[in-house]
Amino acid sequence: MDKMVMDFVRYYPALIHNTVYIGLIMAGFVALSGCIRFGIAVWRRHKSIYPPATSQMEDH
Repeated sequence: MDKMVMDFVRYYPALIHNTVYIGLIMAGFVALSGCIRFGIAVWRRHKSIYPPATSQMEDH
């Protein structure tokens, strides 16, 4: 039991560092893919490849 606790305490900084690093990679991937998706939508809207949303076409 003591060895398990000592190993946990010894490797705790690496565990936190790796967890934060993996989280940042995932967040970066989500942000990058979101920017790419938004950029494609803006480009398609600019080229009039697809019409605006139905809510934007309705007369209010």
